Amino acid sequence: MLDLAVIGSGPGGALTALVARSLGLEVALLERGTHPRFAIGESSTPMANILLEGLARRYALPRLEPLARYGTWKRAHPELGVGPKRGFSFYFHVAGRRFEQRGDRADQLLAEASPHHDVADVHWYRADVDHFLVREAEAAGALYLDRVELQSFAHSAGACRLEGTRSGRPLNLEARFVVDASGPRGAMSRLLVLPESSFPAFARTQALFTHFTGVQRWADVHPDREPPPYPVDDAALHHVFDGGWI
Repeated sequence: MLDLAVIGSGPGGALTALVARSLGLEVALLERGTHPRFAIGESSTPMANILLEGLARRYALPRLEPLARYGTWKRAHPELGVGPKRGFSFYFHVAGRRFEQRGDRADQLLAEASPHHDVADVHWYRADVDHFLVREAEAAGALYLDRVELQSFAHSAGACRLEGTRSGRPLNLEARFVVDASGPRGAMSRLLVLPESSFPAFARTQALFTHFTGVQRWADVHPDREPPPYPVDDAALHHVFDGGWI
């Protein structure tokens, strides 16, 4: 019997498996798809960096600590896609009108968070980073199983039982504890048929997402009349318009 089964091998699931292995637990990491795979970003924040550093130091995971800063990341893991996040850049656009920088800069907000690239926060290229974290979990001794479709969950005294298939073949696992890191409406929500409720005060929003290549840098398309406090493209760059943002 396993000590822990982790469902979902994104950053949360893989990090959970790594920490559990550092504590000496027998762990299985279960993934519905395969790596590398497309995933929506995100970028780190100072608090997220502190948390990642703390986990790496507390649980003796030295290969993870460089991911907390752009400079250390580039030196330690140049093979993993990453971008610098020096701050937050916002530009407001009016429909049907070419952007022309206003003299009072009322159409922009630039918030610098890092004084230079070396200590900057980071934009994660999730396809690379997620795959890296899974490989680290495997190297630490976690049992990684992909192409898993879970079909049932049962719990009895001291044991959780997961049943499903892997690549079409039957799969049965027993663990003392299960962590669902598969995201919203994830595996356990489905297996336990958990009810859902909405938040009436929340805005009804939608998102489209993809990755782009060959996009020109904003600073090249619209050079600033005055030097900005940081390179505006090396940040979380937002183009804001009525009703949404990119």
